[in-house]
Amino acid sequence: MKFQFNEELRSVPQNIDEFHQLIDKLQSALPQSAGLDRVNILGELAVYLRIDGQLDKAEQRLREALLLIEKHDLGIGKAIQQQIRLGHVLQFKKEFKASNALFKEIFASIAKNDSLAHYEAFAWQHWGKNLFDQERYDEALIAFEKALEIRERKDAPQDHLQSTKIAIKRTKELMGE
Repeated sequence: MKFQFNEELRSVPQNIDEFHQLIDKLQSALPQSAGLDRVNILGELAVYLRIDGQLDKAEQRLREALLLIEKHDLGIGKAIQQQIRLGHVLQFKKEFKASNALFKEIFASIAKNDSLAHYEAFAWQHWGKNLFDQERYDEALIAFEKALEIRERKDAPQDHLQSTKIAIKRTKELMGE
């Protein structure tokens, strides 16, 4: 599935029909799945539901995923991934007090656990988007630049680098730079 970013740094599917077919496919896969498979589908589905504007459903899916992770002891890495996604949903819902608190927890967990280092750039990118939506552009720019520095150092995929560069460019435009 291919996406592009709009001026609000939101993902926009290039083919809306394929996008909705993917949502339907993931939703139909849920009843047959359990454990880690279910968590993975719930997380991916929540991302697409968020993009589609179905924010309450996205939040429900992520909260279910987090409960399953805890119940089946599926690991802190899987929990952090879903928490970042949940922070992004809360941001879209403009529940900034909750999203800010959740990102604070995420960064504290990453700082305490070396095995979570590969989530660091992902967390910085989404923290930046969270700040961007709050019009805290100076802070958002710092977060995006941190995400880019980590991604460049770790030879991240080109689409990850590109999305961060787009975020930096757009933030600077809004700051008048």
